[in-house]
Amino acid sequence: MKCTLFKCLKEMEGPFPDLRELHKKLLQSAPLHEDVSACAALLMPRIANEAPNNSAIHETAGTETNLATTWVARDVTLLQLSLIQILIIKAENLCTEPQVRCQYSQVLELLQQNGADTTIIGLLQTSDKVLSHISSKCLSYLVLYQLKFKNEVNPHWLQFCLNTFSDDPGSPALMQCLMSLMAVYKGILVDERIRKADYLLQIMAALENVFEGFCSTWISRLSVTECQPPPPDAESSSQLSCLLDLLEVMVALKIELKLNDSLCKRVLSAILPQALNLMSCPVPYFVKKQVILVLKRCLLYKAGEDFLPSPHNIYNQQDVVLDEDLAVLATTLLNAVRQGWLLLVPSGDGSSGFGGANEGAERGPDLVILGAASLSVLKALEIQFHSKAYSSLGQGHTEFSETSLYMALLLTFLKQHLGCKEPEHFCEWVSLTFIEQDDDMLEVAKSLLQMHLHNPRPRTTRNDDQDILKLPSHQCGMNPHCIFLFLLKNVSFDASVLLDFLISSETCFLEYFVRYLKLLKEDWPQFCSTCTFLDKSASLQLPAVASDSVHPLQTVGLSRAQESSVAGPKIGKPSPCSHQSESSSSLGALQRLVEYDSSEDSESEVSGSEPCPVMAHCAGGDSSDLDKHMKKLGLTATCLTFHTTAASKQTAAYQAVGIQHKSAQCLLQLQEAINRLHRKKLFPYNPSALLKLLTHVCALKCD
Repeated sequence: MKCTLFKCLKEMEGPFPDLRELHKKLLQSAPLHEDVSACAALLMPRIANEAPNNSAIHETAGTETNLATTWVARDVTLLQLSLIQILIIKAENLCTEPQVRCQYSQVLELLQQNGADTTIIGLLQTSDKVLSHISSKCLSYLVLYQLKFKNEVNPHWLQFCLNTFSDDPGSPALMQCLMSLMAVYKGILVDERIRKADYLLQIMAALENVFEGFCSTWISRLSVTECQPPPPDAESSSQLSCLLDLLEVMVALKIELKLNDSLCKRVLSAILPQALNLMSCPVPYFVKKQVILVLKRCLLYKAGEDFLPSPHNIYNQQDVVLDEDLAVLATTLLNAVRQGWLLLVPSGDGSSGFGGANEGAERGPDLVILGAASLSVLKALEIQFHSKAYSSLGQGHTEFSETSLYMALLLTFLKQHLGCKEPEHFCEWVSLTFIEQDDDMLEVAKSLLQMHLHNPRPRTTRNDDQDILKLPSHQCGMNPHCIFLFLLKNVSFDASVLLDFLISSETCFLEYFVRYLKLLKEDWPQFCSTCTFLDKSASLQLPAVASDSVHPLQTVGLSRAQESSVAGPKIGKPSPCSHQSESSSSLGALQRLVEYDSSEDSESEVSGSEPCPVMAHCAGGDSSDLDKHMKKLGLTATCLTFHTTAASKQTAAYQAVGIQHKSAQCLLQLQEAINRLHRKKLFPYNPSALLKLLTHVCALKCD
């Protein structure tokens, strides 16, 4: 029997030597010396019989022969599919020699003429998951290749998608269909050659009716309440997760390409609102978590940030508030919140994630899903406000009339999951929830500040900390002064962290900081009252000024050389930003600062009285966008002359102690650091207007 099996394997080895040789040539981008038609025939996949189950294997020579034949044929097919992908990559690569690219293109043309795409579509529907997955990837490569070089949408692939979405959810080919469609959408999104053509609109138009109906049917089945359906199996849960990924890609297409396609509009205004019902469905925790995260990214205008070659320009976020489709999504979410939707949002163990459990991690609530749900509600409120303001232009002041209601529901939701006593200051919820998520914390601070500015608020002219408890903004957990002070506390009053935020183009800190400084100029007495109130409370334990402690939030450290270069001499250790990914765009700038010269002697090379030029942008940043955005915030880049010593002399104006003194020192150090970098021509944009604001604020003192 063993001899028979060995003989069979030897006979079936036929294509492998030729395929291995072809593999070597493709890796080296070498020319094909044999006839291209022979190469096409060698690469043409075949639909192999599925391997029998082990339980059905009998110890007979005939059965062993069939088993060997089946698995060898399967391996040949897998190798052929992989080589077709490599062939397409090499044919598209401009580094490949022109004559070699021509040869490779001829092979691909012959494969198409011989129906390779229809054969691969047949392989997608096999129960062999490895084979179906590789087939899906290969098919996506072929479809994108035809879009780029044949200027046509593959009709067989499009019909396969139509047929799959027309079937009932749970089709064996559904996962591969979703993955292939998502791969094609991403390919269009990241390739300049095809993203501006109308191929995407052709695909969207063909799929519009069946896709929306498919999504509605699937979600409706899971949302049945009269007779609760059984939880979906692992396969169905994976398909549902893949569908959510696809929906995010479609929203990213709408944002990035500014599409007015009706299907993309329906994703925002119909399909995603329906997905909110999944919170009450018996689906796995990771699916519910993904729903919240996709919702958050869409409302933040950041859909697709994980796979786009460059993130959406955060300074264009204001355009999305006028988008009618996003306003529909926001309104649907707020209506659901009023009906108790937040109570359905789960919060599993924070030590668990998409990839499994971290046994060594500290147990606690999942702050990612809590933060995403909270931020989604706040962004929905902000979008609703802007929609109302836009629709009522010229009709007087528009305000968030229901802000207190939604904030009360949000605070109740967080209190339920955080598992701690009700904080003495409601505003502390921002710090407790977003302790590990700097970018989301800043988005929340900006949204709360927006709502505070657009709601009527009492004006105080005296420093009375007892009035703080009576403020509506404080009772709703959105007192902007409390939130700013807790933010400073989270970064241990370290000016270098604020500087990192200002340099980074991946957070909204510049926009938030400018608006808050403007408020601080007008609302200084209330800021003083808030500082006094927090000093008297036990909720904000401030470290000593000379403390060497580092807050747990800070995980990415700056060297002392970087510290001296970026922020000048400071007291205590540096406390950098918590998320390395958030500060990646500013790391290049920080490295340049160190390479330039970190010594104080280098400042003498640049005269302090020189005019302040507009700086070239740093790595990952865009100075023109930042300068334009500062102008939108009402900051004119009037060139001023600043001296480091002048800012230092203002320290004497601060007679207060405690948190107010620490905040003042932090802002002074930030001003000095920005001024120093600006004089060295190392700041990524012109900060003159920002420095002017800081100077005005630092000159204030409590009466």
